[in-house]
Amino acid sequence: MHQVQAIADGIYWIGVNDFVTNRFENIIPIPEGVSYNSYFIDDEKTAVVDTVDALVMDGFLDNVEYLLRGRPLDYIIVNHMEPDHSSSLLTLAERHPEAKLAGSAQALRMFEQFFHRPMKDRYVTTGEKMTLPLGRRTLRFFSAPMVHWPEVTFTYVEEQQVLFSADAFGCFGVLKGSVFADELDYAKQYEDGARRYYTCIVSKYGPQVLAAMKKVSAVPVSCIAPLHGPVFRTEEDIGRILADTARWAKWEPEVKGAAIFYTSVYGNTAAAAQSFAWKLRERGVASVEVMDLCKTDAAYAMAEVMRYSHLVFASTTYNMGLYPLMRHFLTMMGEHLVKDRRIALIGNSSWAPNIAGKVMKELTDTWKDCSLIGEPVHILSAPGPKEEAALDALADAVAADLQAGK
Repeated sequence: MHQVQAIADGIYWIGVNDFVTNRFENIIPIPEGVSYNSYFIDDEKTAVVDTVDALVMDGFLDNVEYLLRGRPLDYIIVNHMEPDHSSSLLTLAERHPEAKLAGSAQALRMFEQFFHRPMKDRYVTTGEKMTLPLGRRTLRFFSAPMVHWPEVTFTYVEEQQVLFSADAFGCFGVLKGSVFADELDYAKQYEDGARRYYTCIVSKYGPQVLAAMKKVSAVPVSCIAPLHGPVFRTEEDIGRILADTARWAKWEPEVKGAAIFYTSVYGNTAAAAQSFAWKLRERGVASVEVMDLCKTDAAYAMAEVMRYSHLVFASTTYNMGLYPLMRHFLTMMGEHLVKDRRIALIGNSSWAPNIAGKVMKELTDTWKDCSLIGEPVHILSAPGPKEEAALDALADAVAADLQAGK
């Protein structure tokens, strides 16, 4: 059963929703599902722009055949070779042996790496100095390396100003009856998924994202068609996703406030974290978030790191080291090159030294343009009068820093 939707005259969304996969890239929870977007250009020559995950291949192939109506497929445009967009590529190519495979030189090499079925006589190597005429439409290509793989290309339809943006500007969440952001409640249903998608997948490559966006800014864009999530076609929606992505690429916080992340074994560090949230509120900090990393997946916590200007980490010493889930979280954030945040630390230990506080400082000290606020607090087993006084002093420092606008 086919499901297609026109996104412009002669250009169609032919993607498929995935309601089954539990974790994107087998690590990021996606309870809201995800869409794999593919597109069909109907011209004198026909083209499919990217394919989908093999898990949902059957619906995608039905969509292709429905729009071809028995005609040959002339081109398969390969913007991105990550398997969620290419694992059905070989099947489509074998079903349509007349189709040329158009992609960057590295994408075509990756095609052979994944499938071990060279089709060199069918390759068209794309580049920024070439165009691909389809008839009434002309395709241009923008190299977008490391957004977020090295082979990535954006494809642009000159006459209709449609940008196929690969994984850029995507988000988690299945599409619900329409592919257009303006026909969906984007702010409610997709904005958090877009932030989490960017933070967990692309945030390490902010400079490369900005470089790709600079190239795109040189041409008019009336429609952005990413490989996941809604299509943007209104000036408001295009402006919003471009502004959001630019801000995330620069690690500019959205919220002037404090996000508190904690791990706790028996509840004493949790009590300190919760108490610290109250202390910040009492000092006039309007925006405070508290997240238990033992219950909240790191993917959701990472998105809050992107949102908030000030970060507080509270954790226990565990087996003479830092509690594993906190270590995992801080290590992941370091790998994603978090920067420009203000940090406060709360460590807890009973019979060992404050190893938690020491390791948290060592890990966050490696983050670019991040700085420590106040004196780190050391809790001995459970918060008492001495610890309460130290938490008060740290809350004073964080609130003052926020009020100073730093």
